[in-house]
Amino acid sequence: MSDPGSSTQRMEIASRFEELEQVVDVAEAFYKSCFDEDDRIFTGVLLASEVVTNAIEHGNDNDPSKKVVIEFKKKSGRSECWVEDEGAGFDREAIADPLASENLLEDGGRGIFLIERMADEVIYENEGRRIGIIMNI
Repeated sequence: MSDPGSSTQRMEIASRFEELEQVVDVAEAFYKSCFDEDDRIFTGVLLASEVVTNAIEHGNDNDPSKKVVIEFKKKSGRSECWVEDEGAGFDREAIADPLASENLLEDGGRGIFLIERMADEVIYENEGRRIGIIMNI
């Protein structure tokens, strides 16, 4: 039996930052269908744009011939944003803590930290090439 409140939306973009605007528009519409609170909608859009940015920049090395696939899923009691790139993947454990004193002035490393602190759950699959951001409804 399927959940009458469930839905899925899938999109595929080239690894170009110009594509990010359409992702933000789709994310905003999706999270508005999940949440009534503006702060939860904003959080969802922020996290989706951050993980897509990471996929473009770090996963696919800004190579426009490589794709990023984004899926928004609304299931019973939760929203899911899945992002998959065509890169080499990464080891989550190898990402340094951006709050450690030796890393405070570093340029990178804050995106994953932000995602993990603001989402209710983060799932890494396919050797880090696919990331799921879960927010409870």
